[in-house]
Amino acid sequence: MNYDSLLNSSQILPVKDTDGAVLVLAGAGSGKTRVLTYRIAYLIEHDGVDPSNILAITFTNKAAGEMRERIHDVTGRSGMTISTFHSLCAKILRADIAKLGDYTSSFSIYDDEDTKKVIARILKAMEVEDNKEYKKLIKWHISNAKNNALTASEYAMRIKGEPEGELISKVYERYEKELKENNALDFDDLLYKTLLLFAKNKDILDKYQTKFKYIHVDEFQDTNKIQYTLVRLLANKYGNIFVVGDDDQSIYGWRWADVSNIKKFTQHFPDCRIYKLEQNYRSTKNILDVANKIIAHNSQRMDKTLWTDGEEGVKVIYKSCYDEKYEADYVLEQISNLIHSENYDYSDFAILVRASALTRSFEEKLALYNYPYKLIGGNKFFERKEVKDFLAYLKFVANPSDSESILRVINVPKRNIGDTAVQKLIEACAESQVSLMTGILNVDMLDLTPVNKNKIRVFADVVKELQSRANMPLVDYVDFVNEFVNFASQYNPKDEEDKNRLDNIDDFITSVKEYCKDNADSKLDEYLQSVSLVTDTDQPIEDCITLATIHGVKGLEYKCCFIVGLEEGLFPSVRQDSGDDDMQEERRIMYVAVTRARERLFLTNAQSRFRYGHREYGTPSRFLKEGGFIKEVPKRETASVESILGDFGGYQPVQEYSVREKQDRIKEMKKLMHNYVKTPAFAKSAPKESPQSKDVSVFKVGMQVEHTRFGVGKIIAIMGENAKIEFPVLGVKTFNMRLAPIKVIE
Repeated sequence: MNYDSLLNSSQILPVKDTDGAVLVLAGAGSGKTRVLTYRIAYLIEHDGVDPSNILAITFTNKAAGEMRERIHDVTGRSGMTISTFHSLCAKILRADIAKLGDYTSSFSIYDDEDTKKVIARILKAMEVEDNKEYKKLIKWHISNAKNNALTASEYAMRIKGEPEGELISKVYERYEKELKENNALDFDDLLYKTLLLFAKNKDILDKYQTKFKYIHVDEFQDTNKIQYTLVRLLANKYGNIFVVGDDDQSIYGWRWADVSNIKKFTQHFPDCRIYKLEQNYRSTKNILDVANKIIAHNSQRMDKTLWTDGEEGVKVIYKSCYDEKYEADYVLEQISNLIHSENYDYSDFAILVRASALTRSFEEKLALYNYPYKLIGGNKFFERKEVKDFLAYLKFVANPSDSESILRVINVPKRNIGDTAVQKLIEACAESQVSLMTGILNVDMLDLTPVNKNKIRVFADVVKELQSRANMPLVDYVDFVNEFVNFASQYNPKDEEDKNRLDNIDDFITSVKEYCKDNADSKLDEYLQSVSLVTDTDQPIEDCITLATIHGVKGLEYKCCFIVGLEEGLFPSVRQDSGDDDMQEERRIMYVAVTRARERLFLTNAQSRFRYGHREYGTPSRFLKEGGFIKEVPKRETASVESILGDFGGYQPVQEYSVREKQDRIKEMKKLMHNYVKTPAFAKSAPKESPQSKDVSVFKVGMQVEHTRFGVGKIIAIMGENAKIEFPVLGVKTFNMRLAPIKVIE
């Protein structure tokens, strides 16, 4: 095989450098996987290395499988060990864990849920209050201890004097004891116990050192302390270690990844050769220019600059939008125009957010405009646990027969109503032939123990209070439910995951208030119908827009990317007390986002967002200044009502109706709907006309119109290119008429 013809001049050098330590700094889109694959092939074909003496470590099973297949295609050989850290360690432990004395080779591997259950049992046995925050804190500390190779007693000394330090140490000690009794390991143990095995059994370490004469590590910037230590031990005999990474793409600090491992590598292997892969095969010059400008502001990095001999490309576009709704409209309008004018497919587009709470406004608009999409990096907004929990409370208030919703939240937040008590309740209701809600509200009539009756009464009091206030205006009722139920009590605002959940609850409340703004007289059941209609989609579809968190698309690429929500506090998403390390990681996340784009990149922010119950005016992200899009952060000016309405190019007011008129109008529209056959939920091809060419002047207040998904509705207000349309079930929604799949009924 002629490797010189398959690789560029920078790639071929590390491929042929096969002895000793090699560090490859591989920039985004520079072909690092190609280099790693051909390097292993070169060892086999050119140097005659036995495949069984080659180890390659990746971070996902999928990547390992693809690499194994590619090497076999190139060399026709197999037998290399290509796996993740955890898979490799599990295999080593299956063979020799008995040497540690406490386990047998048939050990079980506990996942996150198993670990949580063990910790919960221990806390219960210690008669510690069932507190989610305690459990999460303890789980974090146990993982932290194991990732730093510390026993329970060693870790107890480290955290001595810290808040809850004594409790954490005792639980860790009992946790380890229970795992040993169950002949079980958790995920962190796979690494930690392998390290202990090597440290206490030099013969076993020597066996694997001898076997793996040539060691390769992909995504080296994502290794943690214990993973790097394992690699160093394995490479200690022959010193043939080849690592590929990019410190500018280290974005997993919250998973214990230690970007400093790259610099430590040059210290631990002082004779290592360093190669840089800076030629990018993915993005245009204009996109790379933005990426280079932004990441250059990180001081703790190994210098490299991405370049391409490809096209200059179109300019990167920055758009500052009035609010989050217009931001979503702007993004979808650009997608529509590009599909029409440049023949792009839906799958060529990605909308990238820093935090999953920002997806809601885009999900809603994508549904309203009938655009196919998929979500990466989390559940769709209305499928997220905390949102479904909130909805469950509203559902059983609107429909007391909804047993599924009742059971979902009977112990959310925690009320000490365990699974056993719930099962006894269900059985007692069945025996008395009453509904679940009837049984809860009349618990004394059920055949339950006094203890279980007292538990159910706690929830019954909640139900009664929620039902008694159900006649409040919906816009106020949702605030009342949030405060009375106290969802926030479940979450620690200092924890990143919990903060996202709190943000999702806040954005859910915002979505209800937005609905109420257009549907002032609507009742709770009408709102719930509207939610069901918007979220009921015929997915998945292959040709669809990607809506994703940036962490969710690392390693992927798209022809066109939109990085949205570029405001201080959102992206970068850091608290005021965050250190420089946190800001540098945020900048690396931005760098990863920018380098997902191949041909076109759009950057957007909203001048204001409705958050935490009121409209907040944001400051443009510092990354916009660093990328050269703004010179200084502009001062905010308060806009007049006239100037805001002027943005629409005119305004026709909403028509006012009495309750009777409203009911009659809904009946009329329901009749009209029967005359039309609904089209499939999502179009399979690009729009027939671009938003730029669509004539919106044909739409007038009072017109009957048809939406391809929601059926017949009536225009009740027009504001320039935007219109409020009332549908029988969906209620009133505001559409950009240049984007909406709506036609006038002749």
